[in-house]
Amino acid sequence: MELSKGRIIWLSLLLGTLSAYGPLLMDAYLPAFPVIQEELGISASLTQMSLTMCLIGLALGPLAIGTRSDRIGRKKPLAIGITVAILCCLLVPFVRNIWLFLALRLLQGIASSAGIVLTRAIAKDLFTGERLTKFFAMLIAVNGIFPIISPLLGSAILAVASWQTIFLFLGGLGILLLLGILFGYQETLQPQEHIHQMESGWRAVLSDRIFVLLVLIQGFIYGALFSYISGSSFMFQNVYGLSDQMYSLLYGINGIGIIVTAELSGILSRRLSLVQQLGSGLVIGFIGSVLVMLSGIRNSIALAIIGLFLVVATLGIVNSVVTTLAMDRQGEHAGVASSILGIGMYSIGIICTPLVGIMGSHTYLPLALLIFLCEIGALGVYRVMKQEARP
Repeated sequence: MELSKGRIIWLSLLLGTLSAYGPLLMDAYLPAFPVIQEELGISASLTQMSLTMCLIGLALGPLAIGTRSDRIGRKKPLAIGITVAILCCLLVPFVRNIWLFLALRLLQGIASSAGIVLTRAIAKDLFTGERLTKFFAMLIAVNGIFPIISPLLGSAILAVASWQTIFLFLGGLGILLLLGILFGYQETLQPQEHIHQMESGWRAVLSDRIFVLLVLIQGFIYGALFSYISGSSFMFQNVYGLSDQMYSLLYGINGIGIIVTAELSGILSRRLSLVQQLGSGLVIGFIGSVLVMLSGIRNSIALAIIGLFLVVATLGIVNSVVTTLAMDRQGEHAGVASSILGIGMYSIGIICTPLVGIMGSHTYLPLALLIFLCEIGALGVYRVMKQEARP
């Protein structure tokens, strides 16, 4: 399908925002964690469980969404998913029971996963090879804007209103996205292609060992990211005494790093192989995790800031490269492949997020250790993948 430059830019903006909507449902209310903990009278670990429930939903949703979209197209499941996520956002402000709140967060994650899964499938419907790499880099660059503004937005809302207002705002954004889907996106999976998609797609994709290893790499990298997301507010506000505004600023700077490295991936695609880019990104992320560990030993906020920047920023290049390598191998089963990537992306994060708060909200030793272990895991799988890829 040939697209004009203007159409490509519009799709990158729409799809980038759609893929960011699920993560945005987590990022925007992070500055409110201490407030939620105090207002609801719950532990730090239970507060972080609201994040974990959303992560579980983001991991479970792709199980059905990708396969279904390979049969009926991308537009309908995308619209349904965003609609359900909007309804959850509008219900959260009126919930006073923590368990009902957690249930809504789970459903919110399941529904919003449609945006993550189907944007990758749509990209694969439209592009291959170097064009796919560049388009994924554009998507991740757009996606990376939201980690910059979402905590700042959350802090700004908290300054004048309650944490519940954050979810009302997110519901409003979801409505705009739904309008974009309904009136600004044309189905990219052609009707004749639907007929040939079979349940065997899962078996075919999972039999590709390189693809599975790429999914594991992404899982470990996102495990480090979600450890950071879950614990960084307590780390900087409770341990180092920063204000929620200053914390949001640091969080946003790390988001800028994601945008820069995502764009760098597109530029480097003509000079370095994708595997070389991936290895470089993983090594830099590992160095960052070592600095975070050292910051805990030396009680140095400077080392913590630098280390976390390296860990988070390299996500831009690693994510775009892993996604391109994985999706390019599975053209016939793009929806299924995207689903498996989505499941892998959040599976390790589900384990990590509740462990971050296991020692309370006044230490970040679990955070530093989890990030370190995830980065080591990613490097280990990368070495295995390189050996498997040798002829």
